[in-house]
Amino acid sequence: MKISKEFSLMAKRLFIIFSAIYASLLGQTAPNLVATDLNGVAHNVYEYLDEGKPVLLDFFILNCIPCQDGAEYMSEFWESYGPNGSDQIQILSVEVNNNSDEIVEETSNNWGIINPVINSNDIPGAYIPFVYAFPNYIMICPDRSMSLLAHGFGYPISLLEWEQALNTCNFGNDYTDVTIFDLEITHCKKQVFANINIGNVGLKPASNISIDVFTDSSYHSTINWNYVLPTGNVTNDTSQPISFENSDINGSTIHFQVNANGDVNQLNNTVSYDLTNELITTSKDITIEIKTDNYPDETTWSLVDGNGNIVSEGAGVNYQSNELISIDLELDSSMCYTFMINDKYGDGICCSYGDGYYQITAGEDTLVYNNKFLTHKKHSFYVDEVIDIEETNQQELRVINSKFFDLKGREISYPQHAGAYLRKDYYENGFTKSSKIIICERK
Repeated sequence: MKISKEFSLMAKRLFIIFSAIYASLLGQTAPNLVATDLNGVAHNVYEYLDEGKPVLLDFFILNCIPCQDGAEYMSEFWESYGPNGSDQIQILSVEVNNNSDEIVEETSNNWGIINPVINSNDIPGAYIPFVYAFPNYIMICPDRSMSLLAHGFGYPISLLEWEQALNTCNFGNDYTDVTIFDLEITHCKKQVFANINIGNVGLKPASNISIDVFTDSSYHSTINWNYVLPTGNVTNDTSQPISFENSDINGSTIHFQVNANGDVNQLNNTVSYDLTNELITTSKDITIEIKTDNYPDETTWSLVDGNGNIVSEGAGVNYQSNELISIDLELDSSMCYTFMINDKYGDGICCSYGDGYYQITAGEDTLVYNNKFLTHKKHSFYVDEVIDIEETNQQELRVINSKFFDLKGREISYPQHAGAYLRKDYYENGFTKSSKIIICERK
C-alpha cells in the first residue's frame, strides 16, 4: 500500500511538472466564457477583463479528491483577492460533468467553495484544448493572454502560482513581490509563538527580507532574514524558517509586515491576528481524540504544559489504520497547554488517504476540532481556576462580552437556527463561564 501511495504522489508531481511545461506553450488569446452561476448571477469573462480585472477559471469535477483538497485554498485566495479582500480578481469555478444543480451546490458547499460556481454539462467548447485533467486552473489577464497553471494540487505550489500569475497580469515579467504566505500562530495569556512563512510570488529572487512586528498600533520589533529567497519558494522550505516568540505580549491584535528590496506590491505584505480569541476552559478534565488515516505510522502528537513538560504524547505506529484513539487527562489549573500533531509524509490525516481528524474537549466544551493540516498543526489553551459562580453572582459582576460557538468549537456571530450551541461569557473580573445553550425552532 505504501508503494502505491508514493507512486501516486510521484505521479502527481510529474503531472505538475508536465503542466508547467505545457503552460509555456500557451501564447494564445483566451476565448470568452459567458455563463450563469448557481445563484442566478450572469458572468462574462471578457467584461471582467475589460474592467481591468484578471479572471481565474477553476475547471473541476465532483469525484476528484485533488479538486476537493484545493477548494479550501481557492477559498483562501478568493478571500484575499476577491471582493471581500483587495478586489483584484474574479474567480469562477466550473463543474464540467453532467450533474444537477442541487448536487453541484451541495458538493460545493461541503467543500467550502465560496467564489461563484457554474454548473456546466461539459467543458465549454472553446476551452476543450486547454482542459485535460482536474482540477485545471487558467489565469486570464486583462490583455486576454492566459496561463495554464498546475493540474492536481500541490499546496503550497498552486497558491504561489496563482499569486505569481495575478502579479504577472499587473506588473509584467520583471518584478519582485514577497508575501506572508502562511501564518501559524498559537497564543496563551501573554505568550505568543508564530511560524511566519514568507513566499516569493515575484519573478526575481528576493533579498533583504525583514518582518516588522506590531501589537495593536505600537511597533514591537523587527525580524531580519538575511538570505536570498528564489522565485516560487517559501522560507519554510529552506534551512532557515522564520519564527517569532515572546512571553510578554500586551495587546488585542498582533501584526506582521514583510518587507523586501524592490517589492512592487504592498497589498499582500501584512497579516493581522486577533489575540482576544484565546481558548480558555475551567474544566481540568481534558479528552484528546484522534482518528488515524490509512497510514497511522506517519502521525505523532504531544501535549506540553507551559513549563515545557510533556504531559502526554503518542505515535500512530502503535495503532491501526482508521482507529479512534481517546486519551483522558486531568490537568493542572492556572496553566497554558500546547497540543502539537505532525504528519511526517506531509499529507495530513484527511482526506485523500482516510478520514482522520483530531479533537480536544474539556468537559462538554469542544476546544479544538480539525481534520485539515499537512505537515503539522499546533493549538494552545489555558486551564483557568474554577471560581464559584454563586460567589460571582453575589458580587453582581457584569458580563462584558459573550461569544458563541458551534459544537465543533468554531466561533459564529450568533446562533441563527434551531440547535445546540456553546456560549462563553466574559465577566469584568476576568472570570469566564462556558455553557451549552439550546435554540428552539419558533412556531
